[in-house]
Amino acid sequence: MRRTIDTTITKENIRLVPATIEEEIIQNLYFLYSSLEYDIPLDRALGLNATYIDKPIKAAKALITTDIYDKTTAYEPRVTIVKIDFKTDYERGVLKPIVEVDINGEYNKKYTK
Repeated sequence: MRRTIDTTITKENIRLVPATIEEEIIQNLYFLYSSLEYDIPLDRALGLNATYIDKPIKAAKALITTDIYDKTTAYEPRVTIVKIDFKTDYERGVLKPIVEVDINGEYNKKYTK
């Protein structure tokens, strides 16, 4: 099942108990890709490494791409990355990832209690 995680869109509601596993995975990835390392108190490695800040856009894209692959493998092994794209604002120096993933395996549509 292919899904796109677009960090240019602001998520307002975080559900502590997602209705489906798919919703949980998408929420996890959005949080992972929109956070920076060392910002999450109980897991300092969660989030993208900020070494790309103040780098030229091409170098920053390369650093973020590598980090997205590494962090996705570590934190959400239930997905495979299909494509990574970026929304770039050259004037403000903003680079936001848009990641397309495939959810691996057959997961239930709803949690069972």
